[in-house]
Amino acid sequence: MTVSQKPLAAIAIRQVEKNTGASRNAFEQAHALHELGYRVVILAERARPELINASGVQWVRCWRFPFKGAIRRFWFNRCVQRWVKKHSPALLVSHGDVETPDIVYLHNCVHLASERIYGTSLPARHEVAAIHDHVLSRQRFKKVAVNSHLMGEDLKARYGISDERIEISYPGYDAARFNPQNARLRRDEMRARFGCDHDECLIGLVTSGNFAKRNVKGFIELAAALDKRHDNLRFLVVGKDDATPFKEQASALGIGDRVYWQTTIDDVQALYGALDVFVLPAHIEEFGRVALEAMACGTPVILSKYVGSAELIASRWPQLVIDPDDQTSWSDQLDGFLQSPVQRQQIGSDMAKLATGFAHEKQSRKLMASFQALSSTQEARSK
Repeated sequence: MTVSQKPLAAIAIRQVEKNTGASRNAFEQAHALHELGYRVVILAERARPELINASGVQWVRCWRFPFKGAIRRFWFNRCVQRWVKKHSPALLVSHGDVETPDIVYLHNCVHLASERIYGTSLPARHEVAAIHDHVLSRQRFKKVAVNSHLMGEDLKARYGISDERIEISYPGYDAARFNPQNARLRRDEMRARFGCDHDECLIGLVTSGNFAKRNVKGFIELAAALDKRHDNLRFLVVGKDDATPFKEQASALGIGDRVYWQTTIDDVQALYGALDVFVLPAHIEEFGRVALEAMACGTPVILSKYVGSAELIASRWPQLVIDPDDQTSWSDQLDGFLQSPVQRQQIGSDMAKLATGFAHEKQSRKLMASFQALSSTQEARSK
């Protein structure tokens, strides 16, 4: 079969310019579709050439509406629909901003996030909420894939989407990069950078940014409470955001010199390897790939019950999945880890073994099976 004879699949995502989770998902999908024999194009407003070239897909550039707001996302949907009408792809994968008769991959629940973080609902014409409401309420898709049951439950309650149309698709991780051996190659070097001695315990919150969503405020409060009971603790916060108010909070609580602030770095596995415990007390995290990566590196994690990746550990370690507002339970669990290094290390080792079930290779096979099932349904209905 020549390239031109292969069935055409299109992935619609507004940008693959940065190495975000959504961008990685799009390229993982492109690889899976290639393996299934599709010719793949990515419809996007912006893309980084080297990422496109490395993926082997074709980039169809969609003109970006010049003004911000909901209209920009609706315009992108319109551009994609025009292209679809002209080229008739066998499969159209949407990343939330585009209507499709096939499958929507949704990365965030913006209404739920606003309610969890700020206690308020989003306005009707909110930039992201408006297009999500449009795509999800009309339900023209066969499937909507989400990162966690947390997301799925919200879609069922908010839009009345039935169970059979919701697919739980946990993101994967790079097992060659995130593993205990690789993560600990620079452990001593990284801990020294954070001012952490050999006999001190380093507790960290690693994230891409958005400190309000990830509840850095709650983390600092927890750190201050622990620091009163232990004299051998250091704390690390990683992410791109304005840390000024949180640094002021730490200083006011008397732990300004105990907390190290670090912007994101490429070799994030070295950060996981430097930690003794990883915590994510987020108000909401639709999945939280950082938690899975930390587990893969053999670092024990304690997670908010509103973190999607907590679903991976909830049945085996329910005590490590905690309400973000329950400071007592957070303190108690961390006290237990601090008092029992052997238990801490054993749980970290067990979590690393658990994480291997969600490596990219295995998740890619699940993704291919999902696309195959979708293609089979289309073929059956076309006969």
